[in-house]
Amino acid sequence: MSKRLPSGRVSRSVSRGNGLPLVSDPIRSVQEAAWDDDDYQSIDATHYALKTVNKHIERRLSKLQANTTRLKRELWLLQRHIKEFRHPLFENWEADMLTRLIEVAHAHQHRKLPGGVVLGQSSFAERENLTHAFSIAAKGIRQSTLQKLGLSEKYHQALQRYSEVAPYRSTNPFQTEFAFAKWLVEEQENRPELYTFWSKLFPVCYDRSIQQSASIF
Repeated sequence: MSKRLPSGRVSRSVSRGNGLPLVSDPIRSVQEAAWDDDDYQSIDATHYALKTVNKHIERRLSKLQANTTRLKRELWLLQRHIKEFRHPLFENWEADMLTRLIEVAHAHQHRKLPGGVVLGQSSFAERENLTHAFSIAAKGIRQSTLQKLGLSEKYHQALQRYSEVAPYRSTNPFQTEFAFAKWLVEEQENRPELYTFWSKLFPVCYDRSIQQSASIF
């Protein structure tokens, strides 16, 4: 007959297979719980560190991509500059050609240059006055006049910015006819658009084709 335990006392032992009691260890349970908390905290810290590193890498990557885009644009601009590089005297040639076009167009409009200036004046003060007069005259050339000369709207647009190149003009616009024509003929394959634009002005301004102007000498 089994004995009954006294009231108020509860057995905490569980019989093992060998008959020895298995007693729970509260200290060990607390240590295991504490170890689990530290482990989770370590994982959280590692995860946060990885997120921080990833964000840093993303910022660096974004910055590198922006720099790459900027470098590509600078390279493109440099290549375009090299491709469109013109002769050092191009502004002089351009100014002379447009000056001659102004003279021809004004003659077709039966108008004199503004200010009563006379062609052929050569002193510095007179040159300044003449340059100013040509700049004003360029604005007064009608598109219909250019159309009668067989020229399109883009030549009218070129005359509207004549003042930008006017200071580079020669005293005599015929002075650079040969050099400009020769250079354009030599660069025809490399700069077809440039050649097409300016070659159309030679018959209008100099009464001969660009090939004829290029073989004057």
